[in-house]
Amino acid sequence: MLESGLAHSSLVDVKTDFSVPETVLDAYGLEDAYVELLTGGRTNRTLRARAGRDLVLQQMRGSAHGDLLGIMENLVRVTSHLDWRRAVEGQGDSWYPQLVPTLPGKPFIMTPEGDVWRAFVYRKGQILRSAQPLATLASAGALYGRFSNQTADLGGPPLIRTAPEFHNLDRVHRELLHGFEAAESSRRALIEPLLVTIEDLKSQVDKRCADDGLDSCPHRVVHNDTKLSNVLFDRDHGRATAVLDLDLAMMGPCWHDVGDLVRSASWHTPEGQAPMFSVELFDAVVGAFVETAAETLRDEEIISFATAGPRLSLELALRYLHDHLLDEPRLIVVGHNGHLQRGHANLKLAGEMLGTYDAIRQTVDGFIDQR
Repeated sequence: MLESGLAHSSLVDVKTDFSVPETVLDAYGLEDAYVELLTGGRTNRTLRARAGRDLVLQQMRGSAHGDLLGIMENLVRVTSHLDWRRAVEGQGDSWYPQLVPTLPGKPFIMTPEGDVWRAFVYRKGQILRSAQPLATLASAGALYGRFSNQTADLGGPPLIRTAPEFHNLDRVHRELLHGFEAAESSRRALIEPLLVTIEDLKSQVDKRCADDGLDSCPHRVVHNDTKLSNVLFDRDHGRATAVLDLDLAMMGPCWHDVGDLVRSASWHTPEGQAPMFSVELFDAVVGAFVETAAETLRDEEIISFATAGPRLSLELALRYLHDHLLDEPRLIVVGHNGHLQRGHANLKLAGEMLGTYDAIRQTVDGFIDQR
């Protein structure tokens, strides 16, 4: 378990450089700070700096992000709006990343190399990486629902679409098939037995998405990365206390957040190591999301939640399998053939979700009846 102020994609590599440019330390008044590395990766490097105040410094590598300025503009708009809501409603401590400006009042620093450095308030807690009781998983659902509810009235123009093709299942499917044709024979041989299953699941998901109106859902502010590792939990009670990592926040359908939440929660069920989906899990996690977001949710959005889980699980499975074909570590996975194993697991998870669709749809209809 990690104690952290931000979400991370990998554990700390002690050999990773944790130096910080003097211009960055000066800008945040951290000239004499004690700095320790929290995580290092291809996209971001995250450090804790203590010197009178306790901050998380994060370097966003320009070479790994398509639109750093757009990401930061969205982050500033969303967190500023949540700050306003918190002040007006007297909510107390923040439950989202609290951006700390530089001493001159800027939201971030851009280096000559094109990297962005930014700072957040450090907060204590833990990121869960093991099986959890349903009540703990449901508390994460409630917090993500709160994010959806409290960003629904964000004024001004739509957030910048920093990832234009995000969650495009058809595109990911095409990329997999093209990658299969281009891959070396040894890698093709491991994927070929899965192609029939992939096409069957894709056909089922497409039909359910059409029936449940996923493509016609209204767009709102969505987090877009609602995995359990992007939630900070209280160490004593296992309760979700903060949503982390708003770098993919932009406009989109609400089922983006619910689908990834259900998929991720299925990897943390009390039953064991492999992902395990159940109607009880869906009812607990999505029910908590709907309860806290109910004020702004439309019925058609809630209906879309029935297919969101298999839709996102299938997409992630195809991404893992594509990375296996091309040997691209887009997502950090430890162990030999990690991409292939996780691709298998997420295909299985999508199938389990589709197999319980009728019961899930009844549960979703129940959410609507209770409104």
